[in-house]
Amino acid sequence: MTFIAKGAIFKNTREKLQKLMGDKFDETKKYPEVDGSFGIKDEDRLAFASYIMNAPLNDRNEIAVKVSGYNNVSTNGVKYIGLTIQPDYKTQKAVEQKLAAGEAATNLAKAFPGSAISEPEMDSFF
Repeated sequence: MTFIAKGAIFKNTREKLQKLMGDKFDETKKYPEVDGSFGIKDEDRLAFASYIMNAPLNDRNEIAVKVSGYNNVSTNGVKYIGLTIQPDYKTQKAVEQKLAAGEAATNLAKAFPGSAISEPEMDSFF
């Protein structure tokens, strides 16, 4: 199970920011030079959540995600970077291995029905 999310990054201009922010725009304040967003399709929602919840952290204590981008021009002539966000290959393999181990444990438990014996109950056998 994997996901693909698409997004876009656009260049900010003072005029664009003034229009978006109205009276809240402050000439003296520094604003991001670019901004944008990405979206996850409904059919990818479960795969995205599973990846985030099961992925091991990297050496920076983060979940690795692959991002690639392409220079594009909108139908209105606006330049932007189109983004694709996908699982990191090694991280995805670790997620798949973790989920497979959990599934194997579940299947093993189903193969041997019954209940576990608590330590006090176990003492009574000796």
